[in-house]
Amino acid sequence: MTVLLASCLLAGCDSGQEKQGEAAGTSDVEALVDCVDDTRAGEAAAPVSAPEGLRDALEQATGAHAGTYAVACASADGSWSVDVNGDEPFVSASIIKLAILGTLLDQAQSGALSLDDSVTVGPSDIVGGTGVIQASGAGGSYTYRQLAAYMIQDSDNVATNLIIDAVGMSAVNEYASEIGLTQTALNRRMMDFAAGDENYTSANDVAHMLQLIYQGKLVSSDASEFALDLLKGQHDNAGLLEGLPAGSVFAHKTGTLDGVFNDGGIALDRNPYVMVVLSGNAERSQAQACMVDVAQAADAAIG
Repeated sequence: MTVLLASCLLAGCDSGQEKQGEAAGTSDVEALVDCVDDTRAGEAAAPVSAPEGLRDALEQATGAHAGTYAVACASADGSWSVDVNGDEPFVSASIIKLAILGTLLDQAQSGALSLDDSVTVGPSDIVGGTGVIQASGAGGSYTYRQLAAYMIQDSDNVATNLIIDAVGMSAVNEYASEIGLTQTALNRRMMDFAAGDENYTSANDVAHMLQLIYQGKLVSSDASEFALDLLKGQHDNAGLLEGLPAGSVFAHKTGTLDGVFNDGGIALDRNPYVMVVLSGNAERSQAQACMVDVAQAADAAIG
């Protein structure tokens, strides 16, 4: 209170003076009280605690299924978070494409490239796995805006590698570090299993990126809106969405490899929150069943 009073006195209590002008006869004390109230109103609200029982419910959900799991569940605005093995590095599979997207948008913001620049697919660019571009073969031209959509919504590996080539693999890792991702590392291009290393991330890293997108802080508000729209258009909806109520809006990205099925996104209904499940040593069906349980537990606790 002392600090607030001193602040109002030193500043001339502008808001109090305005109130005095509105109502003649208001005392200096009343004006000062008004100023203190206004100052308090401008302060950041205290963090909200995590929903009661959520951590126990998440631990029970992951413990009931074969495989190893990491889970992060947090309010989209960053006011609370809960995790199970949240900082443990897991093979990322295609969920690493979130960090690649962030790097692309960052370089577009700086002017290093434009999302409307185009690149032509060469014969050596065609790789297998998920995606749609490989079916068209070499010779097609795409803008980076189009490639970003293919990368996120179809998990297109050709599109992803073209973006990696444009921004640079080291730039992806530098960007990830700059925004506070501690366990995220891009060590190979998509489908380049001969590279000798895997790509990694953590549930908390993915949750942090999703929060930045929701809050409009992934590079810029426009870039965040673009990223959110891409996530809303995700075509692989097996996973966490299956555990949410019918009609739920879940903006998300999945990733699949042998023994790995990952999913992370933003539940945009009612109280928006982010939810991430990473798996290891689990068949996709096992991981999907775990995700359904996680999503149901989160939805019940958060409401």
